[in-house]
Amino acid sequence: MITKNSILLFLMLTYIGSLAQENVKKEEGVLKLYEKGHYVLGYQYTVKYPPAGIDSVFGRAGFIHPLNTLSGKTLTRIQPPDHYHHYGVWNPWTRVEYKNNVYDLWNLKDKQGAVKHVKFNKVYDKKGVVGFNAQHAHIIYPTPTEEVTILNENWEVKVLPIDDKKYSCDINSTLEVVGKDSVTLKEYRYGGLGFRATEQWTNKNSRVITASGKDRSNADGSLERWILVEGTVDGAKAGILFLSYPDNFNHPEPVRVWPTLENKGRGDVFVNFAPTKNKDWALAPGKEYQLKYRLIIFDDTLTVDEAEKFWQAYAASK
Repeated sequence: MITKNSILLFLMLTYIGSLAQENVKKEEGVLKLYEKGHYVLGYQYTVKYPPAGIDSVFGRAGFIHPLNTLSGKTLTRIQPPDHYHHYGVWNPWTRVEYKNNVYDLWNLKDKQGAVKHVKFNKVYDKKGVVGFNAQHAHIIYPTPTEEVTILNENWEVKVLPIDDKKYSCDINSTLEVVGKDSVTLKEYRYGGLGFRATEQWTNKNSRVITASGKDRSNADGSLERWILVEGTVDGAKAGILFLSYPDNFNHPEPVRVWPTLENKGRGDVFVNFAPTKNKDWALAPGKEYQLKYRLIIFDDTLTVDEAEKFWQAYAASK
């Protein structure tokens, strides 16, 4: 028998269940992921255009910003005036050969190509894991009026808890050639998964350390398993540890690390796992190619020993 109390109980449980699903929200073109009630990651799925007066070619979607610590410190930056094409955590390639021509999908001002969000394949919030799989189109412009998709990419992003000061974010990229013509990601000094850090970080309040013991003075071009980037944000320490999976192309991967005097001596922070920094990567039709990374986002600081333990655990995972 259905009673008034049973109806009220049903409505209450439904309300509580709806609250449990609030770890994933879509608001104003951003998919927002939450961990322990904290907004930790925003994925921009609609085009974010640059400020008024700046060429709209710099607009893009399919990137992560903000990337926040559990205490709410934002570690990413987008559309900085020195590089309007920088977008938090994002993943274009800089020299892409297709049908004997080379295109630049990173430097948007050249109007040779771009990466676009196409659709969500899935969005999930289940058993303490939140995330999504988005389809990206890597596009070239053979002529000013022609647009050709040469690579499809599934971008899987998954957030998992660690403790009250840390969480992990896995970013898995699966690339597949569109059509019958091969694509070659040409050797170049940067390209792939990039990170432009908060404008609060300079050479006076941040540091970069790599698995091989390098810092900003000598890390550029070194071959690395992991990169640790941390500094002061809003008066307290915070940072990110970037881990490269052992099966990745050209692992341990070459890295691009900005020198200490970048941007008129300020020492703004940019780091990039760049697997094609020292060799070409040929992609054939009919095959899938994967790059996997894990980010450990933390408040306070992280030691080198802790960084290595995180990489060892990641390397042992499936």
